[in-house]
Amino acid sequence: MVLVPAIPRAHVSGVARWLNPTRPLIQLSLYGKTNDKFWFSFFHEAAHILLHANSKEEKKSIFLDDPNAAQTDDPREHEANQWSGNSLIPSQHVQSLASLRTKAAVVGFAQRIGVHPGIVVGRLQHDKLIDPSWMNDLKQSFRFKEASDE
Repeated sequence: MVLVPAIPRAHVSGVARWLNPTRPLIQLSLYGKTNDKFWFSFFHEAAHILLHANSKEEKKSIFLDDPNAAQTDDPREHEANQWSGNSLIPSQHVQSLASLRTKAAVVGFAQRIGVHPGIVVGRLQHDKLIDPSWMNDLKQSFRFKEASDE
């Protein structure tokens, strides 16, 4: 896995590809700069490596993920999205999401299932269960440390 700065205006959160038949590469940027987006991207790219490389031909695929791109019909992208979502919030807990309306409820739910509250907020926003502007203070922001920050 490699963590690289986001390319300005490229909107690329992650790439999954094979360097050779036995060496996969997951490359992530801090595009979006919050923990919910980072971890979703990580598990999404891991899904491509684990689920979509069953043949020599499939290992030639490059999965470049732009979360702002138009919806795709590629079933591998849908499968990677589902796998990532279920890795972060297992399917047996998804039904409980609709009842989470307060920060305290989100924090308690996150503690029960063992994830950061920001991941729960991101899922609630993605599933349109809360407004994208709600509870963002529960998310953790990421940034690269500048050489002058030391």
